Amino acid sequence: MSISLLAGFTGTEEYVELNGMLNGRSSGSFSRGDRNVVTTLTRGTRGQVLETKKLRSGSFGIKIKVLNGKNQGDEMWVYHRDGDSDLSLYDSMPDRWDKATKSASIENAKAAKVEREKPAVADPDSVKRKSAQALQAIESINRANEEVKKSNCSNCSIAASTKEGRRTLIRPERRRYDKRGRPIEFRTITPQCEKIMSTQGKPGPLGNYLIKLMSRPGYKQIYTDPDSMGPMCPRFKSLSDSDKLLAQTWLWTALGREESTKCDPGLEHAETYVDRNGNVKILNPDIGIGIWTMEKSAAVRRENGRNMVECREVRTAEGQARCAVSIRANGNRYWGPMRGKRIQKQMMPHMERFRPCFQK
Repeated sequence: MSISLLAGFTGTEEYVELNGMLNGRSSGSFSRGDRNVVTTLTRGTRGQVLETKKLRSGSFGIKIKVLNGKNQGDEMWVYHRDGDSDLSLYDSMPDRWDKATKSASIENAKAAKVEREKPAVADPDSVKRKSAQALQAIESINRANEEVKKSNCSNCSIAASTKEGRRTLIRPERRRYDKRGRPIEFRTITPQCEKIMSTQGKPGPLGNYLIKLMSRPGYKQIYTDPDSMGPMCPRFKSLSDSDKLLAQTWLWTALGREESTKCDPGLEHAETYVDRNGNVKILNPDIGIGIWTMEKSAAVRRENGRNMVECREVRTAEGQARCAVSIRANGNRYWGPMRGKRIQKQMMPHMERFRPCFQK
């Protein structure tokens, strides 16, 4: 690091750049139950450091002013952990970000902040003292850099899932066991179903369309009602309306996986199946189609009392979404996985992964 990087510090000339995705928060609190995430900042986002806060864990909260991207000008807090961070820290604003000298840590960046106020009349002794302080700061940073280089090993990192910035609305799958202690098979959300909501908690194109539908007058009151998800989201009534609709979108994702496995809007569902003993069993009262097994026949839909404005056309994913939202607005009894013991077996392994529903 050259002295020129230190000479012009004013107290706000510290900068960061994101190497991955981080949550931007409205306050410097990073506890598990905090509901202060305002956005997800993407890789390449740059910010000016306004304030830092050391957390009990030894990590840091950093308040930044975003300098680029869709959140430019916004002020928010991000999380930093020395040796295991998605932030690059700079001692001063680089002319070219990709060639800038990076500080080893926040503490070292702070150590590099020597006397900043330039007196009206230069004092030779003061200049000497400042030069000595600057050299000491440089030596401190160099020593820290050497320690970082030496410590680039397995002891320097933790599992990605424990990084605050990578913690998502949906937790990873975990092994479940029956009453006899035997492992139960995973009920994995298939990649095709992530067009509804990804396993990082981000709605896909179809998920955003579902949110739009559920937000319509007449539907929003139903889909944000405190009792609308029952045991599948015990904390539902304490969530904001936006989080309630995200929980409902994750439910549609789980239901799509259980009904059609790959969430294929063109999939036809047979009326019967053969069990392991060779017996023919009723699967559906009528031939079904699509992600959530709509009745394929318009006549059957009409006979069964479906809203034929919303359920007129079910050949596309969007048409199926409109019909499904209208059906569920009248109760959850249409789908087998939403009834009785099948809720626990089929839906709960998915729903328990949605953090806001179960974690305070």
